[in-house]
Amino acid sequence: MDSELWGTIRRMRTVDKQSISAIARQLRLHRGTVRRALASESGPPANEPRGRMAALKLDQFFRYIADRLKEYPNLTAAKILLEIRKQGYRGGYTVLKEYVRELRPASAPAAFLRIETQPGEYAQVDWANIGGINIGNARRQLSCFVMVLSYSRMMYLEFTLSQRTEDFMAAHVNAFRYFGGVPKHVNYDNLKTVVLSRVGADIRFHPRFMDFAGYYLFKPAPCGVRRANEKGKVESGIKYVRSAFLAGRVISSHAQVQADAERWLAEECNVRIHGSIHERPVDRLEADRAGLMPPPANDYDCAITASARATSQAIVHFDSNRYTVPFGFAGRTLTIKAWPRRVAVYSGTRLLASHVRCYEKYRVIEDPRHYAGLVAQRKKAQMSLLVESFLAMGPDSKEYLRGLSAAELSLQGQLDKIMSMAGQYGKDEVNLAIVRALKHHAYGAHFIQNIILQQRAARNMPAPQPVVLTKKPQWTKVAVEETDMALYDQLFEDNTHE
Repeated sequence: MDSELWGTIRRMRTVDKQSISAIARQLRLHRGTVRRALASESGPPANEPRGRMAALKLDQFFRYIADRLKEYPNLTAAKILLEIRKQGYRGGYTVLKEYVRELRPASAPAAFLRIETQPGEYAQVDWANIGGINIGNARRQLSCFVMVLSYSRMMYLEFTLSQRTEDFMAAHVNAFRYFGGVPKHVNYDNLKTVVLSRVGADIRFHPRFMDFAGYYLFKPAPCGVRRANEKGKVESGIKYVRSAFLAGRVISSHAQVQADAERWLAEECNVRIHGSIHERPVDRLEADRAGLMPPPANDYDCAITASARATSQAIVHFDSNRYTVPFGFAGRTLTIKAWPRRVAVYSGTRLLASHVRCYEKYRVIEDPRHYAGLVAQRKKAQMSLLVESFLAMGPDSKEYLRGLSAAELSLQGQLDKIMSMAGQYGKDEVNLAIVRALKHHAYGAHFIQNIILQQRAARNMPAPQPVVLTKKPQWTKVAVEETDMALYDQLFEDNTHE
């Protein structure tokens, strides 16, 4: 508004006795602009012609802007700017923002009573969602657990791959160990890991978390609904973590970001001059520790517990991966206990297996010792079957087996070769070779093979050609029962009698 416009408005009102609405209509101004001009005892400085031009550009949109703000009180000036530019507005953003501010005066911020707690009395806890992280073939959600001691502002932070109750409790245990004690009260937002439901003052807590709190003797203190200011210290702490630690950081490894966080806590976060208390949190920690409760001698068991039935391959499934157990427990229902770095499997109270926890997906985590007995058992069964097949070769097989056993040779290897010859040359040929080998006390597959070749050469029989199945090589090892040719002789004899 320039001096000329200010003078015109005052004259129309004072001399012409026109109403504010009539003046606004004739000059195409908003009534608020007319009122401001009449309330001012002096005109604006002479160097504001651009302001006048900007106001004139906005005048024709006053009604539209007022209606939009009436319907949507929280509509921003930036959003309105986009809308009125589509309608032909050519003015700037600043004049629009000032006009919107006049129509929608800023509400006074809510006042909160600042409360300082005694050493060791309170801590505040919250989660921060960081985003995703790739671990092998899996994408896991990365979260940051933050606990702040209310008196000293000493901070503990830990990065986790889930926000399960068990991870939440384990992070508490690590924080208590880091601070050197347990605060008497801990403030929380209405997290599902703490509060299952809330109706007014009626709060239903998570039963396992209350068991955890009872073990450490602290009292959970949930904030009021939409009263985040009641845990403002940890809220500020999370903002500080995001700006001073996470900003500009590329997170490629869960272990690496945790190691960096521990170093940052020790070298920067807890040794800085805190903006609220103007002291270093680490210097006030001793006073906090004097008021903290001593932790129990043994840590609370924060393991994830589940039951699972082992498969026929002695494998249990957990968190999209498979873990082996001793083969003797295949098919049994077992108990799985998982911690952030370890997975254990129990039968009752007996520990069967312990594995490093895998955070990838669809992997098999094996312990070769779980199958050692099974391999030996299978070898023993294979040897038993091999001996049984060899003894069924003929009446002299038992004596020849005794001689093979006494020879300094691999019994299984020798029997494998002899049975392979039986498949190639036939049982009768091998039995004849065994009889001749016994006469000369020649024990070994190479003796049997030489005798067979001599026998066949004496009868002018060519060496048989091995059958090779290139597409199904395993079929060459299939054992086929030898047919007794006497059955065919008997068939012909029966036809002759008829």
